[in-house]
Amino acid sequence: MKTRDPEYDADEEYEYECLNCGEVVSAASYPGGCENCGSSMRNRGMPCE
Repeated sequence: MKTRDPEYDADEEYEYECLNCGEVVSAASYPGGCENCGSSMRNRGMPCE
């Protein structure tokens, strides 16, 4: 089975979702912790596997 890396554009904004409270933000780079609860964020465009 072949795998492929997702395409990446440094200028494009991506949606990030808080793993704890579900807050969603758009940003061009990883926003760090959630502004609401301080929990980790994940890029919604990447699978959770």
